Amino acid sequence: SQLVYKLKKMECIGNPERVKNISCHVKPINWNLGVGNMDCFLTYPLINPYGRLQVFQRDYSNQFKPFLIDVTINICEVIEKRNFIPYGVIVWKMLRRFTNANHSCPFVGQMTCRDGYLEPQLIPPFPKALYLIHITIMDKNATLSEYVGTVKFYLQTMDMIKIKKKPSS
Repeated sequence: SQLVYKLKKMECIGNPERVKNISCHVKPINWNLGVGNMDCFLTYPLINPYGRLQVFQRDYSNQFKPFLIDVTINICEVIEKRNFIPYGVIVWKMLRRFTNANHSCPFVGQMTCRDGYLEPQLIPPFPKALYLIHITIMDKNATLSEYVGTVKFYLQTMDMIKIKKKPSS
């Protein structure tokens, strides 16, 4: 049967000096799919944003432990195709369809993501479990690095649930 990645929950945390009016939530569509929606307003432009992508797997003691991926990505270089870090390219391929951040840097003003979900064909197969994908966004320049925000995605890998249709009479 086919493996699916179901989005269960989303959390957004922002630096109040850099980001205002943050909201994010998951809308369940069916047994196999939940879509994420996010809105925020950037009070200062993101000139040189970096994202730290970490994946954690929930273990038998209900704790999230690091799982394979911990990488820092220069977001602008991935968007402008100057950097080909595999995880950065995968994240960008998934996000560009759902977000208004589909242009070159800098990012200014209202940022949105609508009906985002994980496409199984873009992600390497994970063992069946509950995962936390933790993305920390920083804005870096030559002398300092400033925290902008964090997005946490909780997702479950599972076999696709077949939906039985009632016979029409």
